[in-house]
Amino acid sequence: MMTDTPIKLREFPHLSPAAFQHPADVQAIVNLRKVPLLAPLIKFISSSVFEKQMRLMSISSAVRLGPNQAPSIYQKFERAAAILDLPELPELYVSSQYVINATAFGVHKYQITLYAGLIDFLTEEELLAVIGHELGHVKCQHMLYKTMAYLLRLLGTEVLYNLLPAGTGMLATIPLQMAILHWERMAEFSCDRAALLVVQDQAVVASALAKLAGGSKKILPELNLDEVVQQAQEYDASSEGLVEKLVQVNLMLVQTHPFPIVRAREIMTWAGSEQYQAILAGNYIQEATSPALLLTEPSGKVCPACGRVVNASAQLCLACGSSLKGARRVCAQCGIKVFSTWETCPGCGSHLQ
Repeated sequence: MMTDTPIKLREFPHLSPAAFQHPADVQAIVNLRKVPLLAPLIKFISSSVFEKQMRLMSISSAVRLGPNQAPSIYQKFERAAAILDLPELPELYVSSQYVINATAFGVHKYQITLYAGLIDFLTEEELLAVIGHELGHVKCQHMLYKTMAYLLRLLGTEVLYNLLPAGTGMLATIPLQMAILHWERMAEFSCDRAALLVVQDQAVVASALAKLAGGSKKILPELNLDEVVQQAQEYDASSEGLVEKLVQVNLMLVQTHPFPIVRAREIMTWAGSEQYQAILAGNYIQEATSPALLLTEPSGKVCPACGRVVNASAQLCLACGSSLKGARRVCAQCGIKVFSTWETCPGCGSHLQ
């Protein structure tokens, strides 16, 4: 039981996602933005009715949790959000589907769904870690891309064909599909870090990930995390030969998540890093407490060094003087991630030009 969790766990006021976001996640987003088809796809998704349909499906077929509905789980949800400094909570649902999974979805209104198999299979601490992982997608502003990836899997490439000139469909959609799948895998590393920040115990996160790989309660008392790390190292070493590397690439082409064993090794490595220890000690990149004070334009840039939000036209951060080259652009009104080519914010409808 987690009776002492609220007392022991540290919170991270004004935590910026830049404090813990995995470099591969950041680079994958940069690469994804370079794909020509991204802009029309984002515009289509932002203006579509799919989000409303998904919410109606959740309301009709799942239980929405709250302070008066399954409070023991919802309190974990609130606790994880407080640790990661997420003042606005998504909607939280529990589905009766008996799978070991959880999902995050939404463009304008976020929702997180926990599945019955996951809740039954995990310990209380591991469930908190998974909740922290899903909230990590919200914290890192992954939701637009997560929704994009989900709809592509749900609808297939037909949605892309309808957005493209005749005869260009198959050739043009492959780079975008590959870029989205690669980003989706890299984003999981960032959210595993968010899970660790929430539970602050590497063994809890690693054991939850190992369960995804092993899938049997009977072996859990004998689970050796050192052996898990060694197994991940064997996987890395297996790419040394040409045939083995080709097999690995082929396996990853259809994967939306990195393999659980690799993720377990990755999070245990980060748990021993100076970056993680500095965050625990309170030394981390923070979001601006009053970002609007520095903004006079409809969109801004998030300084990668200090987390302050300044005008999009600025070349240097007004707070710390750091370069803003490659900085994330956000809407001045709602803070959602936006692109320089957008005229309207998909989050709040504000004009960006």
